[in-house]
Amino acid sequence: MENLYLVCLIPPASIVEDIDEMRIYISEKFKVYESLKRPAHITLYPPVKLSSLEAEKRFFKALEDAAYGIPFTQVLRNFSSFHEKTFYLDVEQNEGLMKLEKQITKELQPLKLIENKEKFNPHLTLAFRDVKLPVFQQLLAEFKDRKFKREFQVSSFSVYKHQDKRWQPFKEFALKNPDSKARPLSLFD
Repeated sequence: MENLYLVCLIPPASIVEDIDEMRIYISEKFKVYESLKRPAHITLYPPVKLSSLEAEKRFFKALEDAAYGIPFTQVLRNFSSFHEKTFYLDVEQNEGLMKLEKQITKELQPLKLIENKEKFNPHLTLAFRDVKLPVFQQLLAEFKDRKFKREFQVSSFSVYKHQDKRWQPFKEFALKNPDSKARPLSLFD
């Protein structure tokens, strides 16, 4: 048994429709298709392979422990890029998003699922991997003056599982009031 999981934020369906329309346009015009293999998402923790039921139990327990936070508004605004092959919607950093990612990373770290986790750079990918430099430059030129802004309320995060060669929704974690989190007992409280 080996399963691949991704921890992410999924925008509401109406925003995903707008994003998918853009991704399809980019794919058809620039002949790049790799991003269409994934759901429109903001990665909170990179994909991890789990090869036992026990590892999966620890993984989902850690995510349950990370799900304490206050709902927040997330803004997607305009376009950006990196590595000369990744073109994306910019995800505005805010306290809620940064805290959520940090909590998830902190709870999963003892499981040693990945060697070195890259610095969190929130983004929503529109094109990557199969984008060659000349196409990348055309893509940047086409979108340099375009504006895009959507915002949505975040009150949960998702886990997607790679099944049948596609990422499928698997589990959702609703954010819970941080004040309800059990605290270790102390003589000095």
